[in-house]
Amino acid sequence: MGRGLVLVCDYMGWVEKGQPTWFDDKEISGLYFLDGDVVAEYVGKDWTRGQKYPLIVFPSGVECDLWEGSHPESLGVVHLFGELDLPLRSSRDEAYDLAIEIAEACGYSVSKIGVSGLEVQGHDRDEHLHVVFDEEAGIMVDVEKFPARPEPAQIPRTMPLLTKEIRQQLPKLYENEELGLEAPVHVKFFTPDSGWTWYASEFDGEDVFFGLVSGFDIEYGNFSLKELQEAIDLLGLQIERDVHFEPKPLRELEAWHRKQREDNG
Repeated sequence: MGRGLVLVCDYMGWVEKGQPTWFDDKEISGLYFLDGDVVAEYVGKDWTRGQKYPLIVFPSGVECDLWEGSHPESLGVVHLFGELDLPLRSSRDEAYDLAIEIAEACGYSVSKIGVSGLEVQGHDRDEHLHVVFDEEAGIMVDVEKFPARPEPAQIPRTMPLLTKEIRQQLPKLYENEELGLEAPVHVKFFTPDSGWTWYASEFDGEDVFFGLVSGFDIEYGNFSLKELQEAIDLLGLQIERDVHFEPKPLRELEAWHRKQREDNG
């Protein structure tokens, strides 16, 4: 999305100048071709010389790669970010159904806005877009950027994730192996809006916890204090510590989360 001259790394879509392209007989507003000679001069590589690369610039100014579609009537495929590629000719709801499939596989977020828009968000801070469709014409007409999520350093942390008291309570890594799932959990971390929860039963004293994580799945493993401290969720919120949490065994917490998922379908 909007990579301009950095497109040199993407071999897909380059066409020799003077040769016909898949887009030549299609009326696509905002279509233009990146000049491979300019790219070659910019990056000091020669393989793009004599080539061109199709892009689409939307009214907002956002540029996206434009790839060939599987059917001529699709007009082309707009590469938004990561694995999120949507057909240019599509209704909002058709695009939503496809985007949801991709989002579930890749951990993205997709939601409908009004009657003609989609909000899509990936993993990087600038992967947060408003995709707009003309419902009558059945075509994507604009892609707008939401403000990037702030860097963690810009958000003061109001509550420490670990206190001196909790550090002293947490056993070292592997000290609870004999207890197995009866090992007590001493601290709970959670995201305020997305349902992810981390329970720590052991700590190496510096960065690495062992415990139970309830996210895409419910599983045991290691997780990082540093990553918890730096993480910002989709609404720009930080991970928090549950100040009301009382120690419970791993087995009890796992059973509770599995029952919640069963009850919610």
